[in-house]
Amino acid sequence: MSLLRRIEMANGAMPSYFRRRVGMQILVLLAVIVALMQLLELLDVTTDVLKRDQGLFGVFYYGMLRIPADVVTALPIAVLLGTLLALSAMARNLEIATMRAAGISMMRMLGYLLPIAVALALLQFALSERVLPPAENQLKEWWSASAPADDTPKRLWAHTAGGTVAIERISPDGRRLTGVRLYVRDSSGLIADRVTAAEALWNGRAWMLRDVTEIRIGDERIARTRVAERPWNTNLRPEDVLRLDVDRPQLSTEMLAEVIAGTRAGTLPHRYYRTVFYRSFTAPLGIFVMLMLALPTAVALPRSQGGARAMGTALVLGLGFLLSDGIVAALGSSARWPPLAIALAAPTVFAAIALLQLKATERI
Repeated sequence: MSLLRRIEMANGAMPSYFRRRVGMQILVLLAVIVALMQLLELLDVTTDVLKRDQGLFGVFYYGMLRIPADVVTALPIAVLLGTLLALSAMARNLEIATMRAAGISMMRMLGYLLPIAVALALLQFALSERVLPPAENQLKEWWSASAPADDTPKRLWAHTAGGTVAIERISPDGRRLTGVRLYVRDSSGLIADRVTAAEALWNGRAWMLRDVTEIRIGDERIARTRVAERPWNTNLRPEDVLRLDVDRPQLSTEMLAEVIAGTRAGTLPHRYYRTVFYRSFTAPLGIFVMLMLALPTAVALPRSQGGARAMGTALVLGLGFLLSDGIVAALGSSARWPPLAIALAAPTVFAAIALLQLKATERI
């Protein structure tokens, strides 16, 4: 038994050293990528922030609220690039060759790195679940509160349990709505009731409509009634109001389940929310896929063309995975594919490719 194997079996030094080298490189790349994303975003919005009289603190505040979204976006590519660079450096120093000579297989190396993948996948899921939705709402609330007085609002629409609602203007915190119109349809899809209100106020538990006019369309006549105030039973909440003008809002799995069940309002078809619900659980699998795609570069010998070719292949496959995942999600929703199949398609295919590559490298 070699000295390296005895050290490994005695105190686990090799696995921890291997994880430390790769993990630190991933964290460094993650910080660099997030910093670059922040720089590009802030260059784009600094002028708008300063026009709102928010000063440099406003620029800093905007950047802080955008960090969680940037981290979630950058994590998969940081795992790919960080693993590639770490393994390439270890291969040049003959550390990988020493490990292989000691009988450590590629699958065993993958096992060494799995704790890193699990930790990063949990980080991505936790950020998406607990940090991103409130951060997005806080940013939207702050951005609306600092909007110029002459900023023309656009009408917002939402599909609620009580019908389709149109809103002329919302307060920065989403608790006061102005120019509310509610359209209720009958079983045949025709508009049977139209309710207009000067404003709607959230009292902490429910909405209260003020200066209400209701037009009820019957079979033989149209009834018109006016009241000063009345409650509004709806599944629309202030935090939902803030997301009405966001094309792809960040929702936790709990929020998505509520939209699908009809207890929370949404602006997009239910098929979209079901797809995003499944993708919330499959997105962390991208961390494992990127790790497996990068691992075959470990077998490349120093000063050989195989190293550059292996790194190029890993980069192409990694970027192809991200691109394919996005394309399948976009096309699948419009083509009415099963939401679970949409969420699993790219991770399953590219994980299989990565495993085949790892098996092939065992023979090298």
